[in-house]
Amino acid sequence: GKRVVKFWVLVTMASELWAGFELWVPPSAPDNDGLPLFEIIGTTAQIVQFPLNPGQSVTCEPGAMCYMNNGCRVNIKSGGLMDMIGGALGGESPWKCVYTNKTQGPGYAAFTTDIPGVLVPIDMNNIDGKLRCKRGAWVCSTGDQETSVQAGFNPAKSMGGQCCGGLSFILQELSGGQYSFLVAMGTVITRTLQAGEEFIVDTNSILAMTGEIEVDVRQVGSCGAMCCAGEGAFNTVLTGPGKVWLQSMPIEKLRALFPKPGKEGADGGGDDGGGE
Repeated sequence: GKRVVKFWVLVTMASELWAGFELWVPPSAPDNDGLPLFEIIGTTAQIVQFPLNPGQSVTCEPGAMCYMNNGCRVNIKSGGLMDMIGGALGGESPWKCVYTNKTQGPGYAAFTTDIPGVLVPIDMNNIDGKLRCKRGAWVCSTGDQETSVQAGFNPAKSMGGQCCGGLSFILQELSGGQYSFLVAMGTVITRTLQAGEEFIVDTNSILAMTGEIEVDVRQVGSCGAMCCAGEGAFNTVLTGPGKVWLQSMPIEKLRALFPKPGKEGADGGGDDGGGE
């Protein structure tokens, strides 16, 4: 009857509304000579563990190692001068740590992040070109071919997009390799944009996007909206084609909840300061 028709109309509208969106969930790890390529452990402040066959390696940022087997050894890799500069500008250390299983049997190494986030594995074989990420998002990578972690410029073409879009002038660019792991906070969703499709987002929520996506800004609205909506004067506009990864609780929002203490608090002032 009419209720059934109305129900299917609502279902159709909902499916059209969510078209292109996908709630991100950790993918199944591919096989690595009888072992899973990686295992993600936990729900928040996650650990990613890599089972390593003899001679296999995994590369990470300094300080990311959580634990490893006794036969795993670490080497420091810096690359050339331009690689070191590019990595530093992209929010990473000029050096990378390479952990290798030096035993004759299976080994393992596990890594975590310095913020209470989730680890997002990206299959770099599915990335055509470069993956633009928030500065400092890269944690570690797998594969015989090393993932390049470099600095890239803000892709906004207009002066307004460069100055008011909220993105840093320098972003992180990843290319090559097998799997790369990014750190995100909160819920992660992805959106696939068709050619010419516009997507308005909060800039801080952007975790990563493929290289084809164009970036610009758009005024939030009236003077009242700019002053009282809590989004500032501009929103970021992403234009396809391409794919974007968004996070619900970026580190900027978390930091805003815990502002730095004022000068008086920093200097130890106040009534509890050790008087008689």
